[in-house]
Amino acid sequence: MKIGVISDTHGSLPDAAGDALKKCDYLIHAGDIGSEACYRAIFQLNLPSYLVRGNCDWGSYMQEVLSFHIDGISISLIHDLNRLSRLADDTDLVIFGHTHHYTLFERQGVTYLNPGSVSEGRGEPNSFVILETDHGHFKVKQYTL
Repeated sequence: MKIGVISDTHGSLPDAAGDALKKCDYLIHAGDIGSEACYRAIFQLNLPSYLVRGNCDWGSYMQEVLSFHIDGISISLIHDLNRLSRLADDTDLVIFGHTHHYTLFERQGVTYLNPGSVSEGRGEPNSFVILETDHGHFKVKQYTL
């Protein structure tokens, strides 16, 4: 299974990212969608999606933190990692955004992933991630634009 992971679109979903994400089974967005037009573009991908509110988002209807399972992987999703107060005991993967920098590290058996930003790399290439999963296992692949 493939899971597209993006963050910090800030109103822009580049065609190259959208084309790659269309081939995924799920989409995860770690906040700062940035505009109603970008929000619509994300949902026009027609993927089951998980999205959280970022500090630049207008939608009070979006939650700040989500926890869910996909293909046997327990995922926590938040925009700003500094605002995460605690994890569920079974968390395998924490996905976050906010910094616009691709980040991947492990701490106490939990993998932490920031896909970077598809629109504003802040000195780094714009990027997103596709997770390839297999019943509780996953591989992270970064794509730069």
